[in-house]
Formats: sequence, structure tokens, C-alpha cells
Amino acid sequence: MIMEEGGCGAWQRVPEDIVMRLDDVPGAAYEVPSEVTCGLQEGHPDSHMAVLQGWGNEEVWLSWSAPRTVTAPGCRAEGMTCLLPTGHQGHHHVIMADMVEDEGPYWVADRADLEARRAGVAKG
Repeated sequence: MIMEEGGCGAWQRVPEDIVMRLDDVPGAAYEVPSEVTCGLQEGHPDSHMAVLQGWGNEEVWLSWSAPRTVTAPGCRAEGMTCLLPTGHQGHHHVIMADMVEDEGPYWVADRADLEARRAGVAKG
């Protein structure tokens, strides 16, 4: 597994009963992984989190200190496409969904931070 720079990267096996249950969700967006790494920013407080499945505007997340699943809408703060659930701790992990060759995802505090980061990437 490759850990993205700035990401937590803590590893967790997904319980088999959860994999089997989420593989059959109507309209499922993903193939449920048997192992995940935490998608939050390095040094985050509280539990680790990784997305397991999505459909429509809902996603199922594995949250662990002890494994458990959480159903929550994805974070769309300030109209950004954040790869974490609503109410997450720390910075947003965003992609520019309307950009074909985006350099992201980016760890940002808010939209102004994203724009400054992208302007620096464009110049560099």
C-alpha cells in the first residue's frame, strides 16, 4: 500500500461480514476492500476513518479504534469535493471534480487555501 504524503495511513482489515453486506447494496459505487488505510490527515484526533461503499449522496465509512461502520454524507464544505465524511476532523482532502488533469487531492483548511495551493501548483 502506498501512503499519501500528509495522510494518516493507519491500516485496518475490514470485517468479512461487513464486506459481504456492502457488496450487495443496490447502486453501489465501489468494490468493498478487504483492507483499508485511514483517509484522515496525519496527526488527527479521535478514531481513524476509511470509506467502504457509496450510493447516491451517502457513503459508508469504517471508523476504528475498534472497528465500526458509519453512514454519513460526504463533506461538501464551501462547494468543494472533499473525500471525507461531513463533520470530519482536521483539514479537507479535496479534488477538483471538474478538472480532467487535476494535481490533487489537496489537504486544505478552506476554499481560499485550495485556491492558493492550486495557484502555486500552476506556477511551479
